Amino acid sequence: MIQRKPGRVLIGILCVLALIAAVVIAVILDSRSPEPILGILWPDQTTQETTLPDTAEPDEDTAKPPLEDLPASVDIPTKKDPQTGENEGLALPYKIPQYGLVIEKMAPYDGMFVEDGSNAQGKDIAMIMVHNDSETPLEYTRISVHYGQQELLFDISALPAGEKLVVQEKTAKAFPEGQATGATALLVQRADMELAEGQVKITDNGDNTLTIKNLTDKTIPTVRVFYKYYLKEEGLFVGGIAFTLRVTRLGAGASMTVHPAHYTSHSSRVVMVLTYEV
Repeated sequence: MIQRKPGRVLIGILCVLALIAAVVIAVILDSRSPEPILGILWPDQTTQETTLPDTAEPDEDTAKPPLEDLPASVDIPTKKDPQTGENEGLALPYKIPQYGLVIEKMAPYDGMFVEDGSNAQGKDIAMIMVHNDSETPLEYTRISVHYGQQELLFDISALPAGEKLVVQEKTAKAFPEGQATGATALLVQRADMELAEGQVKITDNGDNTLTIKNLTDKTIPTVRVFYKYYLKEEGLFVGGIAFTLRVTRLGAGASMTVHPAHYTSHSSRVVMVLTYEV
């Protein structure tokens, strides 16, 4: 396990993700032992105040469908010792049938807890690594892991097809002692994570800003841009969180340049762009 001495809180997403990258690399290189992994979930986020022309209003929030819209859960099996019959925990890696989501590993992490944006030091925080090994994006997933009466929750939004992701227990619960006694997953797939091509062009300007251009000859009432933390060199999404930026009343042929909260050009990736008539 990687131990980190308490220190000053790192400021800025780049600093946070630089730390995460080092931890993720350790996990990827050593699959034989429970090395630490780190993810970022939905922190509390307020609407960003950005100066824009009167034709657009940014509104950022996190993407999470109502729980009542989720399907029935899928059981994730545990394995037993063939001789003694004793529980040996989750049978990882495990590929969920019909969905193609692979739960690859679960491990503890000592270091910064970034889910709530505090970057406070945490110990033995439970983490998992997943892989969407299918041709269909996942709109939302909740993985619940049980250790007796204790439940760990891992929430994931907007995971593109074929991609990997690390995610942190949503309330920073510690990695429990003993073996998992069961797990379930709720999964909502999406036909496609479209980018509204032909209607909108999104340009990363390399300075942590995005330019949103209306390619049509009509005003677009609402444009929503979904983006996630992403480690380019590792090809790995970091955290279950999917942030959204909303621009309203984008005029025909007009362009807007915005600086989204939690976005940096070198550690974020746009995963979906949607337009709405309201």
